[in-house]
Amino acid sequence: MSLFCLVHGSTQDPSGWDLLVPQLKKLGHDTVLVDLPVDQPEASACVYADYIADSINTDSNKPDGVIVVAHSASGLFLPLVPAKRPVARIVFLAAVVPQIGKSLLDQVRSEPDMMNPDWRGKNPIEDDRIAMEFLFHDCTPEVARWAMTTRRLLMAHQVMLEIFPLDQWPSVPCSSVVCTGDRTIQPEWSRRVARERLGVEPIELDAGHCPHVSCPGLLAQALDAIPVS
Repeated sequence: MSLFCLVHGSTQDPSGWDLLVPQLKKLGHDTVLVDLPVDQPEASACVYADYIADSINTDSNKPDGVIVVAHSASGLFLPLVPAKRPVARIVFLAAVVPQIGKSLLDQVRSEPDMMNPDWRGKNPIEDDRIAMEFLFHDCTPEVARWAMTTRRLLMAHQVMLEIFPLDQWPSVPCSSVVCTGDRTIQPEWSRRVARERLGVEPIELDAGHCPHVSCPGLLAQALDAIPVS
């Protein structure tokens, strides 16, 4: 079984994975939660990738290796991890997929189908209605109330402005989980870049932007089914 390294996005803290962790454990997997810094807005993507790599227990002897799962904006750091620490696979979960030669700002400007235009400029940390509409709309009321307590804003300003710091894609296998009800990163864009940029067929879930919150059992099954070789 595998060790899943779970990397939160820009609107939740590590506790946002708390419903997924026991579901993965039921399937025999171990997990490690990354706690990305929120006080380093000028840090590069490489700095955040260092935090991810350093969070992985180097003594892990899981037979299937380490699978790094990055949610949402943390997809910007994900391709940098394999150069810092050997991993078996990287998984983009409802995530931004960076493009070689461009910054995130460049991508948003040149790919209008990337982000839901109604999501741009919104702050789900300060406004509960925004959080419910775009992040937790497919959750039960009880789960949504809990999910509100996991909110935390990660403002990686430098990462949004810098050119993606790789000149070639890492050779490690990758997967893309696309959420058909995603109201932030548009599903059709995610499908397209999975095929064109990653060279993989996307795994689709009937869920919103945070499937680890709204349907953790379903997501755990999808992650469990991903090959690691």
